[in-house]
Amino acid sequence: MKISVGGMIASGKSTLVKRLGDALDLPVMEEFEKDDEVFNTLLKWLYEQKENVEMLLQIYFIHNHWLNQQKYAGNFIVDRDLVEHWLFAQHNLKSMPTIMNMYNGVFHSYMNQIIKPNIYLILDVDWKNFEERVMTRGREQEIENFEKNKPYFSSLLDDYVVKIAAQCSIYDIPYVIINTSGKTEDEVFEEALLHIKKSQKLASYELEDLV
Repeated sequence: MKISVGGMIASGKSTLVKRLGDALDLPVMEEFEKDDEVFNTLLKWLYEQKENVEMLLQIYFIHNHWLNQQKYAGNFIVDRDLVEHWLFAQHNLKSMPTIMNMYNGVFHSYMNQIIKPNIYLILDVDWKNFEERVMTRGREQEIENFEKNKPYFSSLLDDYVVKIAAQCSIYDIPYVIINTSGKTEDEVFEEALLHIKKSQKLASYELEDLV
Protein backbone atom coordinates (compact mmCIF):
# COMPACT_ATOMS: atom_id res chain seq x y z
CA MET A 1 0.00 0.00 0.00
CA LYS A 2 1.30 3.43 -0.93
CA ILE A 3 0.12 6.28 1.32
CA SER A 4 0.83 9.83 0.16
CA VAL A 5 0.56 12.91 2.37
CA GLY A 6 0.41 16.34 0.81
CA GLY A 7 -0.43 19.88 1.71
CA MET A 8 0.54 23.51 1.61
CA ILE A 9 3.87 24.58 3.06
CA ALA A 10 3.60 24.55 6.89
CA SER A 11 0.34 22.58 6.89
CA GLY A 12 1.87 19.93 9.17
CA LYS A 13 2.62 17.48 6.36
CA SER A 14 6.10 16.31 7.36
CA THR A 15 5.14 15.99 11.03
CA LEU A 16 2.18 13.80 10.10
CA VAL A 17 4.28 11.69 7.74
CA LYS A 18 6.80 10.92 10.50
CA ARG A 19 4.09 10.00 13.00
CA LEU A 20 2.31 7.74 10.52
CA GLY A 21 5.55 6.05 9.56
CA ASP A 22 6.34 5.33 13.21
CA ALA A 23 2.81 4.21 14.08
CA LEU A 24 2.38 1.94 11.05
CA ASP A 25 6.02 0.81 10.99
CA LEU A 26 6.37 1.85 7.34
CA PRO A 27 9.36 3.34 5.51
CA VAL A 28 8.99 7.00 4.55
CA MET A 29 9.98 8.41 1.18
CA GLU A 30 11.06 11.95 2.02
CA GLU A 31 10.37 14.83 -0.34
CA PHE A 32 14.09 15.64 -0.31
CA GLU A 33 17.07 14.72 1.78
CA LYS A 34 17.76 17.51 4.26
CA ASP A 35 21.34 17.81 3.02
CA ASP A 36 20.34 17.95 -0.68
CA GLU A 37 22.51 20.90 -1.69
CA VAL A 38 20.91 21.28 -5.13
CA PHE A 39 17.37 21.43 -3.74
CA ASN A 40 18.27 23.80 -0.90
CA THR A 41 20.14 26.13 -3.26
CA LEU A 42 17.38 26.19 -5.89
CA LEU A 43 14.71 26.80 -3.26
CA LYS A 44 16.73 29.64 -1.76
CA TRP A 45 17.11 31.22 -5.20
CA LEU A 46 13.38 30.86 -5.83
CA TYR A 47 12.46 32.66 -2.59
CA GLU A 48 15.03 35.33 -3.39
CA GLN A 49 13.28 35.67 -6.78
CA LYS A 50 16.41 35.17 -8.82
CA GLU A 51 15.81 35.03 -12.56
CA ASN A 52 15.62 31.87 -14.68
CA VAL A 53 15.58 29.40 -11.79
CA GLU A 54 11.93 28.31 -12.00
CA MET A 55 12.10 25.71 -14.78
CA LEU A 56 15.32 24.19 -13.45
CA LEU A 57 13.77 23.85 -10.00
CA GLN A 58 10.54 22.26 -11.26
CA ILE A 59 12.30 19.70 -13.46
CA TYR A 60 14.64 18.85 -10.60
CA PHE A 61 11.58 18.33 -8.36
CA ILE A 62 9.90 15.72 -10.54
CA HIS A 63 13.05 13.96 -11.72
CA ASN A 64 14.36 13.64 -8.16
CA HIS A 65 10.99 12.27 -7.05
CA TRP A 66 11.01 9.69 -9.85
CA LEU A 67 14.53 8.58 -8.91
CA ASN A 68 13.68 8.29 -5.21
CA GLN A 69 10.61 6.14 -5.80
CA GLN A 70 12.79 3.47 -7.41
CA LYS A 71 14.09 2.68 -3.91
CA TYR A 72 10.66 1.74 -2.55
CA ALA A 73 8.30 -1.18 -3.05
CA GLY A 74 5.43 -2.73 -1.13
CA ASN A 75 4.05 -0.61 1.70
CA PHE A 76 5.45 2.90 2.21
CA ILE A 77 4.52 6.52 2.89
CA VAL A 78 5.39 9.47 0.67
CA ASP A 79 6.00 13.02 1.88
CA ARG A 80 4.46 15.11 -0.94
CA ASP A 81 3.77 13.12 -4.07
CA LEU A 82 4.40 14.09 -7.68
CA VAL A 83 1.03 15.74 -8.35
CA GLU A 84 1.87 18.57 -5.98
CA HIS A 85 4.97 19.51 -7.90
CA TRP A 86 2.67 20.16 -10.87
CA LEU A 87 0.83 22.81 -8.82
CA PHE A 88 4.07 24.54 -7.80
CA ALA A 89 5.07 24.59 -11.47
CA GLN A 90 1.76 26.20 -12.52
CA HIS A 91 2.49 29.09 -10.18
CA ASN A 92 6.23 29.39 -10.79
CA LEU A 93 6.00 29.13 -14.59
CA LYS A 94 2.77 31.03 -15.21
CA SER A 95 4.60 33.97 -16.82
CA MET A 96 6.18 31.57 -19.33
CA PRO A 97 3.27 29.79 -21.10
CA THR A 98 5.44 28.02 -23.69
CA ILE A 99 7.74 26.66 -21.00
CA MET A 100 4.74 25.64 -18.91
CA ASN A 101 3.25 23.69 -21.82
CA MET A 102 6.54 21.86 -22.23
CA TYR A 103 6.62 21.15 -18.50
CA ASN A 104 3.07 19.73 -18.57
CA GLY A 105 4.16 17.20 -21.18
CA VAL A 106 7.17 16.16 -19.11
CA PHE A 107 5.05 15.94 -15.95
CA HIS A 108 2.45 13.69 -17.61
CA SER A 109 5.21 11.37 -18.80
CA TYR A 110 6.59 11.06 -15.27
CA MET A 111 3.10 10.52 -13.82
CA ASN A 112 2.71 7.48 -16.04
CA GLN A 113 5.87 5.96 -14.52
CA ILE A 114 5.19 6.27 -10.79
CA ILE A 115 3.30 3.99 -8.42
CA LYS A 116 -0.04 5.69 -7.76
CA PRO A 117 -1.08 6.11 -4.12
CA ASN A 118 -3.81 3.92 -2.66
CA ILE A 119 -4.82 6.97 -0.66
CA TYR A 120 -3.73 10.62 -0.80
CA LEU A 121 -4.18 12.62 2.40
CA ILE A 122 -4.39 16.32 1.45
CA LEU A 123 -3.87 18.69 4.38
CA ASP A 124 -5.70 22.02 4.23
CA VAL A 125 -4.79 25.11 6.27
CA ASP A 126 -6.09 28.69 6.41
CA TRP A 127 -3.91 31.78 5.97
CA LYS A 128 -3.75 32.69 9.67
CA ASN A 129 -2.54 29.24 10.69
CA PHE A 130 -0.20 29.06 7.69
CA GLU A 131 1.54 32.32 8.61
CA GLU A 132 1.86 31.35 12.28
CA ARG A 133 3.35 27.97 11.39
CA VAL A 134 5.85 29.43 8.92
CA MET A 135 7.17 31.73 11.62
CA THR A 136 7.13 29.03 14.30
CA ARG A 137 9.02 26.38 12.36
CA GLY A 138 11.83 28.86 11.71
CA ARG A 139 13.12 28.09 8.22
CA GLU A 140 15.43 30.98 7.45
CA GLN A 141 14.79 31.30 3.71
CA GLU A 142 10.99 31.36 4.25
CA ILE A 143 11.02 33.90 7.09
CA GLU A 144 13.58 36.29 5.59
CA ASN A 145 11.70 36.43 2.29
CA PHE A 146 8.15 36.12 3.63
CA GLU A 147 6.92 39.64 2.87
CA LYS A 148 8.41 39.51 -0.62
CA ASN A 149 6.67 36.20 -1.31
CA LYS A 150 3.28 36.94 0.29
CA PRO A 151 1.43 37.17 -3.06
CA TYR A 152 2.99 33.85 -4.16
CA PHE A 153 2.09 32.10 -0.90
CA SER A 154 -1.43 33.52 -0.93
CA SER A 155 -2.23 32.45 -4.50
CA LEU A 156 -0.68 29.03 -3.88
CA LEU A 157 -2.80 28.53 -0.77
CA ASP A 158 -5.97 29.56 -2.64
CA ASP A 159 -5.35 26.89 -5.28
CA TYR A 160 -3.77 24.15 -3.23
CA VAL A 161 -6.52 21.80 -2.13
CA VAL A 162 -8.86 22.42 -5.06
CA LYS A 163 -6.26 21.79 -7.77
CA ILE A 164 -4.51 18.87 -6.07
CA ALA A 165 -7.90 17.19 -5.61
CA ALA A 166 -8.61 17.83 -9.31
CA GLN A 167 -5.32 16.23 -10.33
CA CYS A 168 -6.08 13.22 -8.14
CA SER A 169 -9.41 12.84 -9.94
CA ILE A 170 -7.72 13.07 -13.35
CA TYR A 171 -5.20 10.36 -12.46
CA ASP A 172 -7.73 8.22 -10.57
CA ILE A 173 -6.07 8.58 -7.16
CA PRO A 174 -8.33 8.19 -4.09
CA TYR A 175 -7.96 11.22 -1.83
CA VAL A 176 -9.19 12.70 1.44
CA ILE A 177 -9.01 16.35 2.54
CA ILE A 178 -8.14 17.01 6.19
CA ASN A 179 -8.51 20.56 7.54
CA THR A 180 -5.65 21.11 10.00
CA SER A 181 -6.49 24.68 11.08
CA GLY A 182 -7.10 24.92 14.81
CA LYS A 183 -6.39 21.21 15.34
CA THR A 184 -3.62 19.68 17.39
CA GLU A 185 -1.06 17.33 15.86
CA ASP A 186 -2.75 14.48 17.74
CA GLU A 187 -6.16 15.30 16.27
CA VAL A 188 -4.81 15.44 12.72
CA PHE A 189 -2.90 12.18 13.27
CA GLU A 190 -5.99 10.34 14.58
CA GLU A 191 -8.11 11.58 11.67
CA ALA A 192 -5.47 10.52 9.14
CA LEU A 193 -5.14 7.09 10.75
CA LEU A 194 -8.90 6.60 10.55
CA HIS A 195 -8.93 7.35 6.81
CA ILE A 196 -6.02 4.98 6.19
CA LYS A 197 -7.77 2.16 8.05
CA LYS A 198 -10.93 2.72 5.99
CA SER A 199 -8.85 2.60 2.81
CA GLN A 200 -7.18 -0.65 3.91
CA LYS A 201 -10.59 -2.25 4.58
CA LEU A 202 -11.87 -1.15 1.18
CA ALA A 203 -8.80 -2.60 -0.52
CA SER A 204 -9.28 -5.94 1.25
CA TYR A 205 -12.94 -6.08 0.18
CA GLU A 206 -11.97 -5.40 -3.42
CA LEU A 207 -9.38 -8.20 -3.30
CA GLU A 208 -11.99 -10.61 -1.92
CA ASP A 209 -14.31 -9.74 -4.81
CA LEU A 210 -11.58 -10.71 -7.26
CA VAL A 211 -11.02 -14.15 -5.71
